[in-house]
Amino acid sequence: MRVTRRDFIRHALVGAAAFAGGTVASRYVPLVRLDAQYGTRRRLAITEALVEMVDRSLVYHWAFEDLDQLRPQPQMPGPVILTTEGDEVKLSITNSLHHGIHGFRIPGVSGETGVGIVVQPGETRTLDFVAPKGGSYMYLDHLNEPVNRALGLHGPMIVLPKNGNTPYSDPTTAVQRLFNDLGKTAHFPGEHWIPERTRIWLFNSVDPTFNQMALREEAINASQFRENFLPRYFTINGVSGAYASHDRSIIPAGRIGQSLVIRLMNAGMASHSPHLHGNHVYVLARVDETLDNQVVQENVVHIDTFTVKPRERLDWLLPCIRPPDIPGDPSKPLRELIPAELSLTLGKVGQSPLTYPMHCHMEMSQTAAGGNYPQGLVTHWEITGDLDGVDFRPSNPGEKGGLNEEYHTGAGR
Repeated sequence: MRVTRRDFIRHALVGAAAFAGGTVASRYVPLVRLDAQYGTRRRLAITEALVEMVDRSLVYHWAFEDLDQLRPQPQMPGPVILTTEGDEVKLSITNSLHHGIHGFRIPGVSGETGVGIVVQPGETRTLDFVAPKGGSYMYLDHLNEPVNRALGLHGPMIVLPKNGNTPYSDPTTAVQRLFNDLGKTAHFPGEHWIPERTRIWLFNSVDPTFNQMALREEAINASQFRENFLPRYFTINGVSGAYASHDRSIIPAGRIGQSLVIRLMNAGMASHSPHLHGNHVYVLARVDETLDNQVVQENVVHIDTFTVKPRERLDWLLPCIRPPDIPGDPSKPLRELIPAELSLTLGKVGQSPLTYPMHCHMEMSQTAAGGNYPQGLVTHWEITGDLDGVDFRPSNPGEKGGLNEEYHTGAGR
C-alpha cells in the first residue's frame, strides 16, 4: 500500500492520541530515563507531525524523531541527548523530508558539530565529537535562522561532568560552595543534589500562519518571519497550560531538602520571564553574548524571576526549602503545623502536597489567542513531604493512609 504524505501526518497524529491528553506526536521523555537506554550513539531523523495545541487545534510542525526507539515517533521538542564530559558521541542525522534542505548544530560544541552541517532531502549525515564540559546545550536546525528552529527543529543536550557534586565541570567558587552547603547547613537541610533531580523547561512559541506555509511547502523568508511573527501559543516542552501542569517530566517535585536543578532553554521567538512562587531560585549558569557558550556564574543571584531571551539557556537551582511565608513555629514539622491544609480535599480531590505556581511575567504569553493563565506558559512545582522523609498525602475518601491515618514514608518523587 502506498503511504502518502497526508497519510503519514495522520499517522503521526494517531501517535499523539495514544497518550493522555494527546498533546504531541510523542510525549516528551524525562531526562532520568535516557542514560542507560541510549548511551552515546544516537540516530535522529528530521520529519513532520501534527501537534495538538492546548485548544485542541492541530498545527503542522517539523520535528525530530528518535530512530533508536522501539516505535519511533516524532517528538516535540526533540529527544534529550544525555552524555558525560569526554564521551565519544556519534550522531547520525537523516533528513526524511522530501522537500527542503535542513541543518543540525549544537552551539557551544567545538568543530563541525558546533559550526553546523547541512542535510539534503533523503540524506544522512554523521557527526562524531567529544562531549564538551558539563552543562546545558540546545541542538537546533540553524538554517534560515530562526525559521527552522522555531517551527520545531530543536531539542536539549545535557552533559554531566565526570566528577564533582555540581552540574558543571568547572564550577565557580560561589556555585561550588552552594552545592557543598546542600544538606549540610541550617538554611539548606536535607540531602545533596543528584543529577536525577533535574527538570528541563524548553520554551517555544507558535504562529500557525507560518506552520501552514511549511505544510504547503512554501518558502518562508527569515526577515518576514521576524517582522510578522504573531505568537498564538506558548509551550513548555511542547505543551501549554493544564497539559504542562500535569506532565511529571516538567513539574519539579521533592521533599523539603531535595533540591532540584531546572535547565531552561528558549527555542522560540519571544522573551520569557518565568516566575516561581513559594521558593526563590539561584541562577547557576547562562549563555554569553554569543549565545553559544554557557558561563557558570561568579555571582549566584537569588531571584524569583529572570528573563530568558530567544536561544538563551539558563540554569536554576530550586532549593526546595520550607516556604518562608508559612507562619508558625519553624521547628515544628509542617504536617503538625498545618495538618488541615495538608489533608484538605475539594471535590474529592486532595489538595496536598504543597503546590506553587510557575507562570511567565511576560503578559503576551498568558493572554495570546484570548487565553488566560490556564492556556499560557504556566506549570507548577510541589513540595511532596517533610524533611524527615515522611510524604504528605491527602485524606481522600476511600484512600488508605494520609495525614488522618498513618504516615507514608518513601523516596521523594
